[in-house]
Amino acid sequence: MEHLRDLAIRLAMDEPVGEDLPMAAAHALTRGVDSPGLRELAGLSKGQSREAVDLFRQAMDELGSPVPDERGARLHLMRQAAASIVAGEGDAENLAHEIYCQAAASRLPELRPVADRFFELYVGWGAAFDQTEEATAATKAAQSFLYDHPA
Repeated sequence: MEHLRDLAIRLAMDEPVGEDLPMAAAHALTRGVDSPGLRELAGLSKGQSREAVDLFRQAMDELGSPVPDERGARLHLMRQAAASIVAGEGDAENLAHEIYCQAAASRLPELRPVADRFFELYVGWGAAFDQTEEATAATKAAQSFLYDHPA
């Protein structure tokens, strides 16, 4: 199901995913994820991208995990990056930059402070700065973001 959610996020961000959807549906079916739309989607050929996108949206609705709008997709990506910072996974500097980029690109006034905070953290990283202190600050900011923006 996670792969289907990732494709839903990519679709919401206007990435071309139509060609990948029938195979993803077939793989999901083999793993026990099932819905009428998913079965129909798995039967499409690669040349049916538009139909695949429509069936994918239908299948995700049927599975209770609808394709988000762009705002929802950006928030999802920000939550993923924040959760990785909190878990100590990945490069906290790059993850802080990812959160900044998604918040800034959203152009949502309520995410402006988030963008500003993570931009501040990102530009604060460098050889002259205490990396442990920056990572701790990023973890605290990520925890705060996750608290303020639950899934």
